[in-house]
Amino acid sequence: MRQVVRASTPGAVQTDSAEKHTLAPQMVEAAVLRLRWISLICAAITGLAVYLEGRLQPEVGELLKDPKLALVLLFVLLAALGINAVARYRLLSPLAILNLGLAFEIVVAAAISFSETAMPRYSDGPVLGASKVALWIGVVGLLIPNKPWIKFVTALSCASTWPLAYALSLHLYGYDPLPWNRLVIWIHLPYVMAFVNYGISRRMYNMETAVQKARDLGSYNLVSPIGTGGMGEVWRARHRMLARDAAIKVIRADLMLLQPGYASDITRKRFSREAQAIASLQSPHTVLLFDFGVSEDGSFYYVMELLDGISLQMLVEKFGPQPASRVIHMLRQVCGSLEEAHRRGLVHRDIKPNNIFACMVGLEYDFMKVLDFGLVKNVSHKENLHLTATGVTAGTPAYMAPEVAMGEEDVDGRVDIYGLGCVAYFLLTGSLVFDEKTATAAALAHVQKVPVPPSQRSEASVPPRLESIVLRCLAKRPEERPESARELDRLLASVTGVPEWTQENASEWWQTYLPVSSSYRTARQPRAETADTSGNHTQSEACRVTK
Repeated sequence: MRQVVRASTPGAVQTDSAEKHTLAPQMVEAAVLRLRWISLICAAITGLAVYLEGRLQPEVGELLKDPKLALVLLFVLLAALGINAVARYRLLSPLAILNLGLAFEIVVAAAISFSETAMPRYSDGPVLGASKVALWIGVVGLLIPNKPWIKFVTALSCASTWPLAYALSLHLYGYDPLPWNRLVIWIHLPYVMAFVNYGISRRMYNMETAVQKARDLGSYNLVSPIGTGGMGEVWRARHRMLARDAAIKVIRADLMLLQPGYASDITRKRFSREAQAIASLQSPHTVLLFDFGVSEDGSFYYVMELLDGISLQMLVEKFGPQPASRVIHMLRQVCGSLEEAHRRGLVHRDIKPNNIFACMVGLEYDFMKVLDFGLVKNVSHKENLHLTATGVTAGTPAYMAPEVAMGEEDVDGRVDIYGLGCVAYFLLTGSLVFDEKTATAAALAHVQKVPVPPSQRSEASVPPRLESIVLRCLAKRPEERPESARELDRLLASVTGVPEWTQENASEWWQTYLPVSSSYRTARQPRAETADTSGNHTQSEACRVTK
C-alpha cells in the first residue's frame, strides 16, 4: 500500500510561531534575485582583485600565493558560483535559498577578514580607512531583506569574523599584536554597521508587511486573515463597490517559499484546478465562486461566498450525534452537489465532515454546502495532471475509500460515495468508522476491517433501512456501493418510519443551539478555533467556511 498523507485542508491553522511571521513572497523573490546577482558580482570581484593585486602589487601577490589564503579565496569563488547556480535554476525553495544566502554572507565576511588580517599590520602607524566587512554588511543589509532579528544575528556574525580572523592570523603568521586603540579602530565599524543594518531591516520588513496586509485583490479589499492551511491563506474581504463580504483564498506564501520551483508550479496548478472545478459547478449545494485571478505580486487567488454556518465536524463535536431524520436531510443535499460533479467527470476525493457545512442561506436553515475541491480529479480526461507526489495517496485516512488507500489510479465517483458513508456513520454515532491511532492504520482498516453497524455504536435509534444504506456505502468493492450519488439520494428518500426534518425543525434547532450570537457560527466569529478529532490538523472553522 502506498504512503498515506492527510489531506491538506485550507482551513488548517498552523500554530508554529514561525508561521505567524512569514516573509511576503514578493520580498523573498526580490531577495533571491538580488542574491543571485550579488553572488555573481562577488565571484567576479574576487577574481579581478586577485589578478590586479598580483599585477600591480607584486608584494601582495606573493602573499596571495600562501596556500591558506589561496584556499580561502577559492572557497569564496566556488561558494559564489554555487549560490548563483542554485538561485538561477531554483534547485531549492526560495526560502531555503534565502537562508543559504545568510551563510554565504558570513562566508564572504570571513574571507574578507582573513585576507585583511593575513597582511602585516604595523603598530606604529595610524589606521587609515576601515575594514571592508563593514561595507559588505551595509550592502547585503540594503539589498537582501529578511526578518530583522535574522539580519541582526547574521550581521553580528559577519562583524565577529574580523577579530576571529585576526586572532587566527596572529597564530598562523606570528605577527606582533596591534595596540588596543588601533585594534578598536579596525573592528568597531563592522559592529556599528550591524546595528545600522538591524534598523534598516526592521523598517524595510515593517513596510513590506504593511503593504502585504493592505494589498487589494481585484475589486476586493482584504479585511482580516481568517486562517491558513495546507495550500491557501484565507482572508475575509469586502468588495469595494458592492460592500459585500466574501472569502478570498490565496496560495499560502510560506508554502510557495518552502518549495523548489517545480513543486511550487504543481501547487499553482492544483490551486488553479480547484478554482476551475468550483467554477464549473452550479449546484446550490456547492460553495459558490465569484472571481479568480492573479494579484500584482503574482499570487493566485479566488473569491468565494462567505458562509454562515457550522461544519458537520463541529456540529457533532459540540452537539453530539444527530437524529436520523436530520442526517437524511443533510445527506440528500450533499448528493445533489456530488451528482453534478460526478456527471462532469469530477471526483472530490476528500469528502469528510470538515468539508461539508450546514448553513443558513436567506431564510433557509440546514442548507448544505460542499467545500474544498483541492484534491478534485477529472476522470473524464484521459491525460490527468499528476499533482500529488509519486507513491503518495492524497486524502484523509479516516474517510478514505479502500481503492484510494491502495493507491489505485482508476477511481470514480464511488470514492465520494464511500466518503459520504463515513460522514453518515459519524453523524449517526459521533464516532469514526475505524478509530485507529495512526493514519496508516486507519487506511489499512478501510481496506481490511468490517465496520461495526452504526446501531451498535449509537445510543439513539438508527432505522434498519438507513443502517443498511450506510453499510452499503462502506462496501469494500466499489461495485457493491450505490452506483451514483443520485441512486444514493433515491435510497435515502426510500427510508420509511422516519419523520421528515422540516424547516420548522431546523429553525427551532438553530434558534436554540446556534443563534446569531453563537461563537460556533463561522461568519460571526472569524477566529474561532477547535480541535479536529477526525485525524487532521487543528483548524479554524471560519477558514473552513470559505475554502
